[in-house]
Amino acid sequence: MVIFTAAQQDYADYILDQLDTNRVIKYRLYRQHALPYGANYIKDLSRIGRSLNKIIIVDNLAENFQLQPENGIMIKSWIDDITDTALFELIPILKGTIHINEILEIVIKRVKDVREALTIFGEQMAKQNEEGVQRFNFSLEN
Repeated sequence: MVIFTAAQQDYADYILDQLDTNRVIKYRLYRQHALPYGANYIKDLSRIGRSLNKIIIVDNLAENFQLQPENGIMIKSWIDDITDTALFELIPILKGTIHINEILEIVIKRVKDVREALTIFGEQMAKQNEEGVQRFNFSLEN
């Protein structure tokens, strides 16, 4: 796992050291690794040095991943809300969901290009949203 934050390194390390007690995060990228763009910092995923077909970025600002929008998942901003469940709501996409006794996961399905999976999930989310579904159900199956 790579964390790419627009935060200053000392602040980010303080938070990440508390969150990542099992040392799952292998690499950390900070504000100095992002590209300044006006008042924002753009996260150029091509600078990570990995294939873009295997990278998913979760961010609360679309501007932060505007160079590779097909790799992005927008998430609502977290502002001191102990009832926030935004990351948990991504579990069906990022980790998996049980559907018809089959675990559907990007990793288990060995998706060759996460951008294609994110497009499928986006279409499913839009359709389910139109139908008024409260809890989304995602599938890579046709």
